[in-house]
Amino acid sequence: MKSYVIFIVVLWVSLSCGKSKDGSLIDPTNTEKDSTGKTDPVNTKPGTFVSAPGETVTGTARISETNSSATLILENFSVNNGPDLHVYLAADLKATRFIDLGKLQKNSGSQQYAINGTVNFNTFKYVLIHCQQYNVLFGSALIN
Repeated sequence: MKSYVIFIVVLWVSLSCGKSKDGSLIDPTNTEKDSTGKTDPVNTKPGTFVSAPGETVTGTARISETNSSATLILENFSVNNGPDLHVYLAADLKATRFIDLGKLQKNSGSQQYAINGTVNFNTFKYVLIHCQQYNVLFGSALIN
């Protein structure tokens, strides 16, 4: 009986997730199909940055995603200077689970960060500007 239940679960997971041309898994909840069956890019609603106490972060963050790639876009962005600032996609504001998108490119202006692999944006729904050296949050934006 136990192996039957495992088989059903594996079958359901296999049918629930598709694969892209390069073989990576696609989360079916992150795409929308039009009446022709084509998959359109999914764009999250922009999240507005909220500054952490003692810091100043302004602007918006959003994800632009197609079947083959996803990009984090920061627009009208500005943050006060700090050491070792990184951009995270995180599951919470404490960065207990996060994806490091790399060092902050610049302290002001629009910028883009490639998101490698498949990410569940229902789980990783916060964009954090985080000082890695001192483990200090500068600001966050909720994307959804």
